[in-house]
Amino acid sequence: MELPEGLVLLDSLGDLQPGNKSPILVCGSHCGGNSGLARQVKNCHVKAVFLNNAGVGKNQAGIRGLTHYEAENILACAVDHDSAEIGIARDTWESGTISHISTQAEAVGIQIGDSVKEAVAKIISIIMHPSSTQKNKNFESLIKHEVKDISSKEDLKKQTQTQIDGVGITVTDSITFLNENNSGDIVVCGSHGGLSAGDYAQKHRVKAVFFNDAGIGKNNAGVKSLESLSVAGILACTVDCMSAEIFNGQDILGNGIITVCNQLAKARNIKEKMTVKEAIKYI
Repeated sequence: MELPEGLVLLDSLGDLQPGNKSPILVCGSHCGGNSGLARQVKNCHVKAVFLNNAGVGKNQAGIRGLTHYEAENILACAVDHDSAEIGIARDTWESGTISHISTQAEAVGIQIGDSVKEAVAKIISIIMHPSSTQKNKNFESLIKHEVKDISSKEDLKKQTQTQIDGVGITVTDSITFLNENNSGDIVVCGSHGGLSAGDYAQKHRVKAVFFNDAGIGKNNAGVKSLESLSVAGILACTVDCMSAEIFNGQDILGNGIITVCNQLAKARNIKEKMTVKEAIKYI
């Protein structure tokens, strides 16, 4: 199916490139994040973004990004995790239903309950058919916002090294922040456990990984990578999105309660309802 002009589908925000020229992004990633992530999205010339609400979760971390995108003057919508598979942009586009919106989205007439396609059509209608309507005036500042390539002092891709009973652990907010130096690591990350996140774990050849289950969601998308990771020889578990915040690796480590284990984890006697710290002792 042909996509509207100016729209791009990406399974992960980690795949967004500075050279992007599509102003509307429909993405399989969660709608969590911080100011640094929102600024990075803006610097990639995105003016409107659709992301998964990841079950909303603890402290509403799954939709926390809305306020940060709003501050960067990016129209943002979160999609119900039961309507579209997290980590799958195509399903977000074809089946996603809006659950939460920023003030910019509200200003152009997007409503909770709209499909992603309906919401995108409203944006495109305003861009392609400008008029003197208030909606167009509200959107005018959005489509003309200036992108400044200013390096943030915030270390977005930060990793922390710690130990549990002498076992070294890499803690990070996103699996996309790993690099070639993380091969063989035990990783505790704030990412969802969907297929796109699993691809990053395999790419960097980690030894074990703990994800957020993102509310599990449609077709078990929030935990779908665990089986393929087991086949790849990577021990993997997810934690309850209500026990720890998505995009918060330290909270996953400190408070995460395991919901799903792959076969390699089960073989090490890791079980549901264990804490992440308890599980790490079995690795």
